[in-house]
Amino acid sequence: MVSIVLVSHSSLLAAGIVEMARMVMQQAPVPIAVAAGAADPEHPLGTDAAKIRQAIEEVYSDDGVLVLMDLGSAVLSAEMAVDFLPEEKRANVKLCAAPIVEGTIAAVVQASLGASLDRVVAEAMESLAGKSESLSDHIQAVVSPALAPSEGTAADLLETQLTVTNRLGLHARPAALFVQTAGRFRSDIRIARAGQGTRKVNAKSFNAVASLGIRQHEVITVSARGPDAAEALAALQQLAADQFGEASEPPEAQQPASPTPTAEAPVGALRGAAASPGYAIGPAVVLRHVEPQVERRAIDDPDAEMARLRTVLDAVRESTRLLRDQIARQHPYEAAIFDAYLMFLSDPEVLTRVQQIIEHERINAEWAWRETVNESARAFEAIEDEYMRARAVDIRDIGAQVLSRLTGQTRSITIDQAGIVIAPDLSPSDTAHLDRFMVLGICTERGSPTSHSAILARTLGIPAVTGIGAAIGRVEPGTLLVVDGYEGLVWIAPDEQVVAEYTDRQAQWRAAQEQAQRSSATPAMTKDGAHIEVAANIGSLADARTAAELGADGVGLLRTEFLFLDRTAAPDENEQCQMYVAIAQAMEGRPVVVRTLDVGGDKPLAYIPLGREENPFLGQRAIRLCLNQPDLFAAQLRAILRASAGHSLKVMFPMIADISELRRARAILESAAAGLRAQSTPMADSIEVGMMVEVPSAALLAHVFAPEVDFFSIGSNDLVQYTLAAERGNAAVAHLQDGLHPAVLVQIQHVVQSAQRAGKWVSVCGELAADHEAVPVLIGLGVNKLSMSPGAIPQVKELIRRLTLEEVRQWASQALTMESAEAVRQFIRARLETLAD
Repeated sequence: MVSIVLVSHSSLLAAGIVEMARMVMQQAPVPIAVAAGAADPEHPLGTDAAKIRQAIEEVYSDDGVLVLMDLGSAVLSAEMAVDFLPEEKRANVKLCAAPIVEGTIAAVVQASLGASLDRVVAEAMESLAGKSESLSDHIQAVVSPALAPSEGTAADLLETQLTVTNRLGLHARPAALFVQTAGRFRSDIRIARAGQGTRKVNAKSFNAVASLGIRQHEVITVSARGPDAAEALAALQQLAADQFGEASEPPEAQQPASPTPTAEAPVGALRGAAASPGYAIGPAVVLRHVEPQVERRAIDDPDAEMARLRTVLDAVRESTRLLRDQIARQHPYEAAIFDAYLMFLSDPEVLTRVQQIIEHERINAEWAWRETVNESARAFEAIEDEYMRARAVDIRDIGAQVLSRLTGQTRSITIDQAGIVIAPDLSPSDTAHLDRFMVLGICTERGSPTSHSAILARTLGIPAVTGIGAAIGRVEPGTLLVVDGYEGLVWIAPDEQVVAEYTDRQAQWRAAQEQAQRSSATPAMTKDGAHIEVAANIGSLADARTAAELGADGVGLLRTEFLFLDRTAAPDENEQCQMYVAIAQAMEGRPVVVRTLDVGGDKPLAYIPLGREENPFLGQRAIRLCLNQPDLFAAQLRAILRASAGHSLKVMFPMIADISELRRARAILESAAAGLRAQSTPMADSIEVGMMVEVPSAALLAHVFAPEVDFFSIGSNDLVQYTLAAERGNAAVAHLQDGLHPAVLVQIQHVVQSAQRAGKWVSVCGELAADHEAVPVLIGLGVNKLSMSPGAIPQVKELIRRLTLEEVRQWASQALTMESAEAVRQFIRARLETLAD
């Protein structure tokens, strides 16, 4: 793949271009390196030939490197940098005269398609064509010969018309996805506004497509000529039907509207922005942050400081991914908020700036990191756009998390009692960590409905009003407050009439919510009397409480990683035991399946050096890591066994691929149990032991494993990934990531049949378990238990009550004979439409 190097006098300008470029990467990420700005903080503008050469070397590829520059000395410095390269590399590096912003976006899109260096250069050079045509009828855009239409007759031409329904039209991301979809086909593909056929532009050119400025509800004409023209148009029709990848975006109507600037608050109330709907009544609780204190210290070893910082950054990345995954289990769209955190933690400009401060001023990493974070935050605070300005809060938040780890000081939020939280502002991670049972509502001095913390408040169902102003900060703790998250009002010490009115409104609001959950506590029985256990996937004590509240029949998957991440040392045995007991108590006697530690590779622990792996999903993770860390593993198993005393706990091993792994894991468990018995430590007389089926080898050899386990739990997310060689989260292969693919269903069937012959039970605990089109198939195949995010439980139970075991067995049998996941879905969809309530 062709790599990109940006040379600019300004590091901020380059950072902005990189962020724009990342937005349009829909397929394979394109390597981008930056050489921007001068090292002197008093004179930050400039270029450096040595830095440019280093950037080229960093992303060098035999496929080629394209260098884009802003102006003046940037060109001279780039030419000098190329001269310094080894002769064998110079021929694969091209300096491009294209405008740096438009040229970079165009080049990234083409490079992500696997285009050649010449093709990427041609696209970059054409990047001003659309703008030139829009601004002046007298400017003739130059079309690269490489992008000229192919020869052919009118008879060869196929056309279709598509309506763009995206709220923002074909803006950057959907335009990029359109271009990348078109780029998969050999045919020449053109796009034009319907009725304006005179301007047909290359559908494989991001600049050309984006420059059309297609808005919502406009109709476009797409034409194709070539050997796969029909297939190309079909793919683009499907893309349009899916709203160009934005079909899952929450509709605008769901976003709360801010009050008009002229709206006055009633007497006795303060007005802010309605950030999250709902009503809350309770005492004011002032949120107090304990921020890490940073001292400037002289250091002797800059490399050691950078190594220390990188270790911490790895740990914060992992804790951020875990938090993102926890939110994503119920709210995948909102969870993308934390992608911006991950981007900042890996931003080469940020790390380069920190390194410059450490090396030139020879000071500690904490001080250098804080200075860099403040610089970045101030740059966002200076932007006029409200949404972008709100991102400064995110930067300061993730910056503070890194500082906490660097200094060893805990950055925490303390809440004295249940009530309505008052704070100057809340970061996304603050909001995500709030205890829903303690926080009745949220009021902030700053912020807006577009802030990430407001989005998460809506996601968590916490009524919130933001941007109230300094007056809210002067409210005394304990003062009675009423929060109206619909109107953006906060009543301060309201009279009895206001309290009575809002008590009625709150009761009606809660009744509407409870109606959907009312039947979730009762068992899920099919119409012909088969009981299907519906359990929860959880990753914290708060999740357990939510699961119990929503009627979970138990915990089908307790992700224990939350105890091990976001820290510099492993939790000891006592800490683990106490948490497992607390979760078991929260589930009030219902069974809890505890999955042993599933980290490593893509989820590293800061205190266990693993080394770099080319493909962490196929490397040392889960049971493989635990078997190589027997002390860590044994401590967790002892904690689970101790917690089993008086509680219904089960043990489950993840990522088992070979029978030897299962036997080694069971041997360590049996040794831990023998040691506890020798010490007369209380524990359950017996404890069920199961394994996850996440890789094809485990599914295909389920008959070998079945005699040696008590149950199987199918991790459908990974099983799909490994069966279809389609990486989770990779948009380019998203069409393959479907658990209803017959190749996956056949494996599930074999696991169930192997378990039944051995008298064992089977659970499914991936996303498939909550998929309404998959639930009938899974039950029909003989799956006994479904485990999912707590929020999905009420709806899945309702669906099960509409099914009969006899009919879903027939559906599953037919599904196994089909050739694709889409065929299965269409079949099941049609069957569900015929169900009687």
